[in-house]
Amino acid sequence: MRAAVVSAALALALAGCDRDGAVDAVTDPGLDSAVWRQDGVKLSAALPQSVGTFKPSDPVNSYATSYRTGPVVGASCTYADGRRQLVVRVESGNIRERAATLAKGRANPGESFVSRPVTVRGHAATLHWNETGKTGDVVYVLQRRYVVQLQLVPARSGDEVVQLASAMDVAPLEALVLDGIAR
Repeated sequence: MRAAVVSAALALALAGCDRDGAVDAVTDPGLDSAVWRQDGVKLSAALPQSVGTFKPSDPVNSYATSYRTGPVVGASCTYADGRRQLVVRVESGNIRERAATLAKGRANPGESFVSRPVTVRGHAATLHWNETGKTGDVVYVLQRRYVVQLQLVPARSGDEVVQLASAMDVAPLEALVLDGIAR
């Protein structure tokens, strides 16, 4: 119960906070879909070449989709360090509701799942930790226009995921100019 209350409070904080809250940043939802696909490719190019000791194990995947709230573009990449995998996903567009949903997380019945607020690079974030499965993910909002999620399996601890998120080079993301997204 307590974890659910903390998670819900943090989701509201992420969605509503002036400094860290995600915004729906699509300038014109009627743009040609090629603009969204090209923005996804730009996001792909901005993902890091490595995160700590994790190196890409699969090609970067870019995508453009639409949720009920409007267009969303994104990119993801799977990195590996031995048998461990780290998935980095970055999305932009109409992400306010998406960021709140990701911050809430989800637990499967019978799992020891904990959500707690953390800080990543000075931003409010949510850590989801599953002690049973040794899985962790952290979600935060960057520049109010990107929702960033890192998932690590198996993780040594939830703090390890937070450390990786904090170590990830986000300068290329911060410098991006996307054609369909307000800056």
